[in-house]
Amino acid sequence: MRVPRQVVEARRSRLTELLLERGYLPISELCEELDVSEATARRDLSALESEERITRTYGGALGEFNATFTSFRERLREGTEAKGLIARTAVSLIKPGMSVYLDAGTTAFAIAQELRRHLPERLTLITNNLALLETLGSLPGAKTILLGGQLLERQSVLLGNEAVKAASAQEINIAFLSAQGMTEQGLWNSQRDIISLQKAVIKRAARSCFCLDRSKLGRTAPEHLTSWPKVAPLVSDLSLPELRQSGITLKPGVLLHSQP
Repeated sequence: MRVPRQVVEARRSRLTELLLERGYLPISELCEELDVSEATARRDLSALESEERITRTYGGALGEFNATFTSFRERLREGTEAKGLIARTAVSLIKPGMSVYLDAGTTAFAIAQELRRHLPERLTLITNNLALLETLGSLPGAKTILLGGQLLERQSVLLGNEAVKAASAQEINIAFLSAQGMTEQGLWNSQRDIISLQKAVIKRAARSCFCLDRSKLGRTAPEHLTSWPKVAPLVSDLSLPELRQSGITLKPGVLLHSQP
C-alpha cells in the first residue's frame, strides 16, 4: 500500500526537526523515534540529503549543529586567560598514577597544555577530543586512550553510542568536563549526545570536575545537563559572591576559585 505523500513529507519534516534539536542521530534511534523500518529511514535520509537539508554520516545523520556551531579552533581564541587559570587549578588536582578524562571543551585543551609544564608521573589520559591528541601524545610517560565514535569534524570530537560504550568501559579517577552555560537551574550543554557521553563518564569517574569560565554564566543551551546539588567541584574564575548574585548557591567547598 502506497503511503500518502503528505504523510511522507510530515515524517521527513519531523526527522529534520529531530536532527536540528539533537545534532546527530544514529539510524536505530531514528527508527525508534519515527516508528519506521531501517529501510524507510534510509530512504528518508537519502531524500533529505538530496535536498541539502541534512548531512549523511556512516550509520546516521547530522543536523545543522556540526555545520553552524562555532568550530573548536575558533573557540580556542576566546577567554584564553581565564581558561589558563582554570587549567592550573585543574592540574593541581591530578596526582601520579591517575586515570584522567578530558572532554571536548576548549578548557580541556588548556588543561592538556598545562600538563606539558607540570606532568604527574604515570598518567592515563582518556578523551574524545581529537584536538588534544598531538599534545597528549607527546607527553612523556603518559598513556593516551581515544574513545571511538561518530566524528563531528568542526568540533573535533567523537560522539554517539560507540563513544558512550567506550567510556563505560573505562576506570576514571578524575574527569574534567565542560558545559555551554550555567544558570540557577544548573548546567546546560548543546546537544543530547554530548550529555549522554558526559553522564557515562560521570558514572565511571571517582570525581567529576566541571570547568567553566565566567562567559558561561547566565547562559543556557538546548539540553539540561545537571542541577547544582550534583556538581562537585566547580572549577571557575568566578567567585562565590558573583555566583550568588546570579542566584546560584553552592555548598561549601564546591567552588575551586581560580585566581591570577
